[in-house]
Amino acid sequence: MLSNERTKFTDKEIIEKGSRALIKELGYSGFLRFIRHSEEISKDNYLELEDELFKDMSIDEIYDNARENWRNK
Repeated sequence: MLSNERTKFTDKEIIEKGSRALIKELGYSGFLRFIRHSEEISKDNYLELEDELFKDMSIDEIYDNARENWRNK
């Protein structure tokens, strides 16, 4: 197994960082579509993952991030 700093992340950190990377690349709607399509291989419910990912964000923050993502495409 490769040893580097990335292997020291907890599962929660990996999910959060991976989700943020997907959101950055796909946008929020693309991220949710990805989660929906990968549900069959995942034991996590995408709505639970969505709740966890956005739990500390207001609707305005989510909207602003989505708007910024669309501007950057």
